[in-house]
Amino acid sequence: MNEIVTERSNLFEPNVYITVCAEIEGKVCPYKLSAAVKQAFEANEAAMSKIVLDHGFAYYEKMSVSNCKIEIKNENENWIEIVNQNEKIPFAIDQGELLRVFIIPSEDKTQIIIMAHHLAGDGKSIIYFVKDIMNALSDRPLNYKPLTLLERNLPQKGLSVIAKLYARYCKHKWNTPLFTWQDYYDLHKKYWKIISSDISWETLSARETQRIKDHAKQIGCSVNSYIVTLFLQKYPNLCKVGIPVSIRQDKNEAMSNLTSGISINYKYNVEKTFAENAVQVHKKITRKLKRYKLFVLQFLARMPMTLIDAVLLNTYNSCCERLAEKTGKVMGYSGKNTKDLGISNLTVIDIPTSYGNYKISNIIFVPPAVSYSHNIIGVSTVNGRMTISYHNIIK
Repeated sequence: MNEIVTERSNLFEPNVYITVCAEIEGKVCPYKLSAAVKQAFEANEAAMSKIVLDHGFAYYEKMSVSNCKIEIKNENENWIEIVNQNEKIPFAIDQGELLRVFIIPSEDKTQIIIMAHHLAGDGKSIIYFVKDIMNALSDRPLNYKPLTLLERNLPQKGLSVIAKLYARYCKHKWNTPLFTWQDYYDLHKKYWKIISSDISWETLSARETQRIKDHAKQIGCSVNSYIVTLFLQKYPNLCKVGIPVSIRQDKNEAMSNLTSGISINYKYNVEKTFAENAVQVHKKITRKLKRYKLFVLQFLARMPMTLIDAVLLNTYNSCCERLAEKTGKVMGYSGKNTKDLGISNLTVIDIPTSYGNYKISNIIFVPPAVSYSHNIIGVSTVNGRMTISYHNIIK
């Protein structure tokens, strides 16, 4: 059984949709592209699965036919408007709708918009799904990719004594109420009734992108640390930053959730140079990665699964449980642990951009605006150019 454990916080999250917009040069037959998307569904177990709730357990169950959606839109429709419309419609994950794909043809470029529930996989998963689409489009065979789940198979070393004790306390105190799919749909409806999502993006030139890389190297920090520092400089009131971390092994291109996360607290010091600030940010990130790379996943794996569900429901006043409220603060869904900013950097996209007669000109990555972070930044680099997306929630 492919049980949902470390990904459990994604189950009831009402805004957990990853969006990737891949742009292909020139006009592509939308029906041929639609057929390629269908082949990509069939090649990935995640796209052929539904989510089952059973007495407090949640798991993936394979289906014979994918229930993920493909829709061909009119030429020159705005992809951000499509995303804004669709995020208000809950994904029927209990019926196997873990992805929605939209095709927008035009004379100069064709856009593939992939909206994926986080239970379909992480950001890199969706990039590899784009690769599958492009291979199928150019008549190349696809290899079947089963789910790769972490479940409870995590190293025990590294989790603090306090975290272990708190998880043990929760298991002792929690009375395990069971939530249903009706709770899932009601929460989504309630959330999006008062919320709207704002997405914008910009692509830097190859020259600008290279300048960032050169300057980061000169300073002695990573490009990711450099970008984090840029945003801390631009928004001086921000200081709590969440950073997703890929734990995917080399050559694993499965559609799976293989992402952990760390956070840092850093207030940009205006009395220091940008380079001095960037070095300090880089040191903080490096230390956190060394000590706490798997901490979030290790902690979640020890918690009562239905308590994690209750945390999400409690966050939006759909459940009233004192332990869920307390745990929500511990996990950063409310209170002082909530992140001011989340930055998800896919770095240089590690898939080809040319597939026979077809070429990917750009990939725009929009991470989900999850409940434990107020502002989300997505970064992807393709063909030597960096694209930065901004995903914010407006109440």
